[in-house]
Amino acid sequence: MTRGRLRPWNIDIMRSVIAVSRGLEPADYYFTGGYILDVYNGELLEANLAIKGQRIAYIGPSDAMQGASTTVIDLEGRVLVPGYIEPHAHPFTMHHPLAFADEVLSRGTTCSVNDDLLFMNLMSPDKIISMVENILEHHPHKMLWSARLDPQTFSPEHSARFTREAVSQLIRHGGFVQVGELTDWPSLITGHKNMQEWLLEALSLGKRAEGHAPGASLRTLNPLAAAGVTACHESINADDVLLRLRMGMYATLRNSSLRPDLVDLLKGLLKHKHLAWERIMMTTDAPKPSFLKHGFTDRLIKIALEQGVNPITAYQLVTRNPAVYLGLDNEIGGLAPGRIADILVLNSLNEPTPTMVWADGKLVVERKGLNVDRQYPLVHLDWNGLGVKPLSKPSVCMEDVPLQPLFSGEAIFPVMELIDPVITRQRNYKLGQEIRPANGKLHVEKGQGLCYATLISRDYRSVTHGIIFRFARELDGIAASNTASSDLVVVGQDTDAMRLALRRIHELGGGIVVVQKGNIAAELALPLGGSMNPGSMPHVIEASEQIERVLVAAGYPHHEPFYTLRFLSSTHLPSIRLTRDGITEVKTHQVLRGSQFISSRSW
Repeated sequence: MTRGRLRPWNIDIMRSVIAVSRGLEPADYYFTGGYILDVYNGELLEANLAIKGQRIAYIGPSDAMQGASTTVIDLEGRVLVPGYIEPHAHPFTMHHPLAFADEVLSRGTTCSVNDDLLFMNLMSPDKIISMVENILEHHPHKMLWSARLDPQTFSPEHSARFTREAVSQLIRHGGFVQVGELTDWPSLITGHKNMQEWLLEALSLGKRAEGHAPGASLRTLNPLAAAGVTACHESINADDVLLRLRMGMYATLRNSSLRPDLVDLLKGLLKHKHLAWERIMMTTDAPKPSFLKHGFTDRLIKIALEQGVNPITAYQLVTRNPAVYLGLDNEIGGLAPGRIADILVLNSLNEPTPTMVWADGKLVVERKGLNVDRQYPLVHLDWNGLGVKPLSKPSVCMEDVPLQPLFSGEAIFPVMELIDPVITRQRNYKLGQEIRPANGKLHVEKGQGLCYATLISRDYRSVTHGIIFRFARELDGIAASNTASSDLVVVGQDTDAMRLALRRIHELGGGIVVVQKGNIAAELALPLGGSMNPGSMPHVIEASEQIERVLVAAGYPHHEPFYTLRFLSSTHLPSIRLTRDGITEVKTHQVLRGSQFISSRSW
């Protein structure tokens, strides 16, 4: 792909499309008897549409481009709208990118911009580019990418992968259309040379810069905008949206399983009669797999319609607006001659889930009720050849890995209290009844909402012991390998159960495993880099829902357990986290309680 072009465009293609538009050659496909959503003028047109090759060739009343070789589709009053665009996706929340592409394409999302963070931790830049090019070439969903500039965790090992050359190589590739999201934005505005140079490089190539600034005030947004940040998806309320727009940014309204904010954002925005919607987009961010059972971008449109957003405006937020933002509106985001024929057939504008999905001028999905007929060959990647391998089995004696804190004579322990699924605060417990020393270790009292929380480096050289409050009331053990830092996290109240869960994720090559009453109660294998399941989205949804049911029964009190586990080691969120150095205060980087080196005799 070249800058501004997602699909081939040359003199022969141009001449062919022109000839069809003039009625001098037959179209491949001709839609008649329905309506076309004009996202440019904001109106619904009664018109015909013709396709030649991958492109739209004609819109209007003529039928001169019908010929013997033309397939005519009678819409019978239905509506054609542009394929939906997701401007901020994370295609690896337990599933893999191709499973994600299959699922969202079936619901009308024909293009997405995707985070590369996981792959920066698993692959070389050459391998990442190979993956990107394979998907772009072979899958009808247009999977574009965003190049991360920071590893999202305090980790010298991960930071070392973000070399000047590695990140620049991705920025320069045509499949990467922006940089970000910028979770370590303080480094950008305080002078981190590489980050500033990377941002300049992206902007000089006409690419975008996606911010990450939750709750940011003008004091923060001003320097971010001055640095060239072009959008942010972290608005918590309508005033946040207005601030971003005022700074010249695009504001992306989010509705994810972790942050289902869209209803409140829209309610607040609809109070502003003179709001300019042209620089607003919508995103699902990174929902858990089961969230997709209820829709993807089509669900965002439905929510907007239910809140009273003008129907045409609702569709513009996920078509024209992101296409203009990305500088790709000459290719996608609208139905017009010369554009790529990514077209959805809807029963009406009030029903945003398409009955037919066309991509690159071909019918790729037909939906009849709950039945989804995919009319394109399944795409496969050689994950092993790309360097994405199962979790290695430890070369230590598992019994020698301590899973609860050692008592070192302290009177107070810095407990991580979950105040929502991912935000923590420090809660200092005096040792006594709820946390008590015995036999050289600290023991938690069951039934009080306290659990051991242990972070183990993948090489099993270090372990950080924490205690977490308000994760579960009666949980024996859970282990997970798909953390933001790529370390292993084990949580529970029974160290035997925790150890069983830890052993099992190694047997699976990576995964999430819950143990209750001595038995494995639920599990999901994640052998692709310890983070992704190689199967289909329905399989991942079914297994993840069982894990969630078990955790809820164990007293998990929040609405998103998977991100709790994922972000326990992620240092872009307040307030204290488990890192390889120990229990760490995020803002100051202070280590409150150090990690433990696992004895070399175990190796």
